[in-house]
Amino acid sequence: MKRFSAIACAALLAAVPLQASVVTWQELLNKTEPAEGLLASPEEFAEIVPPQAMPAEGLRFFTETMRDLYATFDSPPTSHYFFCTVYYTPLETGFCAEQGFDLTPKVMKGSGGKKFPADFVRAVVMEGFGRVAQPVKEKPYLAYNGRFHKRILGNRGNELVPRYSIAVNTKNALVPSQRKVWVLDPEIYNQFGAALYEVADTGGGLFRNQIDLYWGEDNPRGPGSGIARAASCDLSVRWIVPAITEP
Repeated sequence: MKRFSAIACAALLAAVPLQASVVTWQELLNKTEPAEGLLASPEEFAEIVPPQAMPAEGLRFFTETMRDLYATFDSPPTSHYFFCTVYYTPLETGFCAEQGFDLTPKVMKGSGGKKFPADFVRAVVMEGFGRVAQPVKEKPYLAYNGRFHKRILGNRGNELVPRYSIAVNTKNALVPSQRKVWVLDPEIYNQFGAALYEVADTGGGLFRNQIDLYWGEDNPRGPGSGIARAASCDLSVRWIVPAITEP
């Protein structure tokens, strides 16, 4: 199971072959830490970073995490370039008329004739799962195929974990299911709070050079294209991101 990408311009990269890139550890650690002023210490960094984006490893700079990561390898590992997007589980309660959402009742195909707000249905189809306001038979999650579930599932019947699970193209041989991936981007690290992720979802709707990071349950950012974005996540797409895959 996996949604279709909401990033239309990603098609520009569809023809780019997925291959190893020459990314050295010196390049990845090239970002210097400020000696004074804003962000001069982890404590000052913590003051402006929202709680959900706090690094799981503690209050540490991205460069510190990268140095520790590379210290675990006998020789610098091979990196690959991807572009990263974000998907989430939209909450039905987050769709309201006051914000301009289309609440026209619409039958969700496969749900046995049950109706939900039109924009919520659109979001569920794009994102894969959505949380309904009223659970059906004690199942609070509505899937893209109209079925109801007790959990948010990946491609193996596994449960997706916020800020840890990622999705890739079904035919991506570099990062098959259950493979660990280190996503080496400071913006993603600061927002998601970690550099290590696990492939827990796949789908043909993603490009071969795309990594889709799972944010978790959230309200939609807004009507229109905003239904494909989580309200509390500032990231939408990062275009050229080096990543290390588990051997």
